[in-house]
Amino acid sequence: MSSSVGGRLEAVARERSLFGPDYLRLGALVLVAVAVHAWLLAHTALTARDSLGFARQALCFETPSAVPHEDGRPKNVVDLIRTSEHPPGYPLAILVVYKGLSCVSDAPVSDRALLAAQLANALAAVLLVIPTYLIGRMLFGRNTGFAAALLFQVLPVPARITSDGLTEGVYLLSTTVAVALAVRAVMAPRISAFLLCGLATGVSYLVRPEGLMIAAGPGAVVLGLGLARRWPRDRAFGCLSALVIGVCLVAVPYMVLIGKLTHKPAGNELLNPFAPARPVHYSAQAAPTTGAIGPLFAEWWNDEKDSGKSKTVWGVQAVFKEVSKSANYAVWPLALFAILALRRRFAAEAGPWVLVIIAACNFLLLLYLATRVGYVSERHTVLLTLLACPFAAAGLPLLATGIGQIFPRVERFGVRVTAAGLLVALVVASLPFALKPMHPNRVGHKHAGHWLAANMKSDEALIDPFCWAAWYAGRTLYRPDGYNPPQSRATYIVLENKAGTPHSRLPVLPLAQEQATRPGARVVYHWPENVSKDNAIVHVVKIGED
Repeated sequence: MSSSVGGRLEAVARERSLFGPDYLRLGALVLVAVAVHAWLLAHTALTARDSLGFARQALCFETPSAVPHEDGRPKNVVDLIRTSEHPPGYPLAILVVYKGLSCVSDAPVSDRALLAAQLANALAAVLLVIPTYLIGRMLFGRNTGFAAALLFQVLPVPARITSDGLTEGVYLLSTTVAVALAVRAVMAPRISAFLLCGLATGVSYLVRPEGLMIAAGPGAVVLGLGLARRWPRDRAFGCLSALVIGVCLVAVPYMVLIGKLTHKPAGNELLNPFAPARPVHYSAQAAPTTGAIGPLFAEWWNDEKDSGKSKTVWGVQAVFKEVSKSANYAVWPLALFAILALRRRFAAEAGPWVLVIIAACNFLLLLYLATRVGYVSERHTVLLTLLACPFAAAGLPLLATGIGQIFPRVERFGVRVTAAGLLVALVVASLPFALKPMHPNRVGHKHAGHWLAANMKSDEALIDPFCWAAWYAGRTLYRPDGYNPPQSRATYIVLENKAGTPHSRLPVLPLAQEQATRPGARVVYHWPENVSKDNAIVHVVKIGED
């Protein structure tokens, strides 16, 4: 005898993760991010010097035959990836944007490539609002996610760095996606979730090698929960294995190709603590001062100025200084206040621990970088700032509650209104500094480069210790050392007459200054053009035939 149960099969709707209120908040965040980055792109006089290397790598990916081997035969893309100092992630993103720009712009290759670098960085920074919002939403709620994403987009250092021709936008997008997946994985543990987190971590490594540290957050959480038997150990082992496999699937092929963890000099110094540190080259105008010329964007150990100091103490001070600037001095104190106030949640929830562990790893890595290499930059601290933003946003209602208890008149407005007012105050205080034009004092190098492109002949040599003019002149588009004929009838030299900011890492500058004092050297171009040569900022000096 058989029996059957009849019934109507119904399709179960997939559980939604985002709803109308989420989309409204994300739409507002995207509008703010587009406005901030579009303003900064439109008011960029000159990109950072490091952007030249990334744009060059992208151009070489497009035309690998333009870069010959040491034996003279042309390179291919695999050769370029194997020998390039930087991982391929960001240059490939630049190449995609450059291809699109080439369809709508007939600007010179030099201008187009640097604009592509900026756009790739800024577009990634706009997309960054999505994972940042999701992290805050998963940990503390919609309003916290909105406040965290908004705050990060308007902070001066992150906003400006992610609008320059640097890796930060693409790096932060990839790492923040990995962090969001890590938070989701430890809150709702599945093998697939940890595998996706590992894959995203591997992608972030292809942008910057330190992206591998993202795996430390979920890895340490899973290990701790497994050892404490809060998770079954077989589940913990499976999740940890999935995380490692995901990372290896993306990262190991690149490691095998280059034969090491990274080609970056600083990375190799960190991996080899017993090797002598690289010498740092400063220009004669690069005295480590922050007087009338404004603040530097990095802290450098100077053998003369810092002689006798403890490098460890100096490193701690340098890291705290750069982290404070990156967070606009208010975000990290607010984040630490929230962490202390919400410390009971850490005992019950695993999600916040992911951010705390990654932040601790990043901070320790910065300390090691500062003490080992003698250098730490604002650029290195933006991930720390991003990790602090969800906690800082969660601290706003807590701070509002405290203010209401101290000032009863404020309490009548309610916690939400007061917290929103504090967020608006932080945004308003940040925007004037975030929206300042970028690098206006170095625009003379761009004008000098365009002048050289129009006037310099192929059989004439060029010495440019600052790199920008040589780029815009078309001499260093595919080779960092540029092209100089073996027998040149004349030599052009680019110098700053009155430096607006200090420069570092300019080993060619002494040679350029010495050559410019030779008999027959004369200034053939200066910028600004409407002032006298003595009052100009940038000089182009020529030696040899007219």
